[in-house]
Amino acid sequence: MSKTNLIKELGLEGLPEERQIYLLTLMTESLLKRITINVLAKLSEADRLEYDKIRETNDPDQVLDFLKNKIPDYDKLVKETVEEFKKEMKETAKDLQ
Repeated sequence: MSKTNLIKELGLEGLPEERQIYLLTLMTESLLKRITINVLAKLSEADRLEYDKIRETNDPDQVLDFLKNKIPDYDKLVKETVEEFKKEMKETAKDLQ
């Protein structure tokens, strides 16, 4: 989903562009934290330590490969987290109007 579509979907297109960018940045940070929490909850303590080491390499492909190998439903987990987050953001945006 593009930024433009998300802005429209959340009813934020009436806001100044600077404010839209600010809100999208906050939402992205929040979503990434939520995905990380959900992913870490699926890993064993040993896997979390290994994940930390791999993450320090700053190689996103290596991190993704590790997570997909350790969490069989990784893609589904991420997709569900994103969908849940979008639903919450839509409800919040609706309440603010």
